[in-house]
Amino acid sequence: MRPPNDREFVERFADVTGGRRPTGYVEGWEQFVGFCEEGYDDVFDEYWLDLSIRDAIERVLTDERLFGFPQMGWVRERVAAADERFRAVLSEQGMPGLSERPWWEAYAPAWAGPELAAELRDTYGINVEVRES
Repeated sequence: MRPPNDREFVERFADVTGGRRPTGYVEGWEQFVGFCEEGYDDVFDEYWLDLSIRDAIERVLTDERLFGFPQMGWVRERVAAADERFRAVLSEQGMPGLSERPWWEAYAPAWAGPELAAELRDTYGINVEVRES
């Protein structure tokens, strides 16, 4: 399926997202997932900040102003594929105090780069596999 490029859809998407384009959101999520598959190589605050794109995507997926656009099929398809890849990265270890949050925030990654792995261990008591990217 081709990226959505219908002018009306892109403009409405930008209205919903504060100026972002559909491809930017989708590709940003896919890129973050790729970093996590390799072993996210930064500190927890950066991980959390980068993960916040999924919250923004959820708002897009549920925004009624975009429901009638067939181009959302492209967005949903690509997000679903990236979600599946991200679920494979997550461990069964829940993040302390976040069990009521969305699935992408509620669980720790199963592996991470050295900095994130150390921070998860030292701050949250979660042990993850260390992967050097």
